[in-house]
Amino acid sequence: MAVYGSNSIKVEIDLADGGALTDITAYVTKIGDINVNKGLIDVTPFGTASAAFLQGVFKTYDPIEISGFFDDTASTGPDAILNIGKVTHAVTRSFKLTYGGTKYTSGECWITAYKRGDEVGGYVTYSATVQLTGTITEN
Repeated sequence: MAVYGSNSIKVEIDLADGGALTDITAYVTKIGDINVNKGLIDVTPFGTASAAFLQGVFKTYDPIEISGFFDDTASTGPDAILNIGKVTHAVTRSFKLTYGGTKYTSGECWITAYKRGDEVGGYVTYSATVQLTGTITEN
């Protein structure tokens, strides 16, 4: 049985639309759950006493929140990669989350939100919401 820890995670996303994947692992301290859904379609006909369902046609992924400590490093920091207020975001970006070197979730995504936060006595943080879209590969 393979068991993976936080030290075996790699997070990559491209810097600009259609660019090469950039490793942002050093800037990520938390990744939200990867929730895969394949909803049901209600096929209950009139005149029956119990509901009947078919498995849905589409597989969907819930939005994923990525967060950590803010860094404005020019080309690899989270502000440079994820800040949709600064980076052109006209088409999807490539995304890859690797576990243990060989298992991964990858595909295209939209960054739907980016925020920075701060508190007295703390460090500036960031978070971004990533929505996977299209064909997603689970290896």
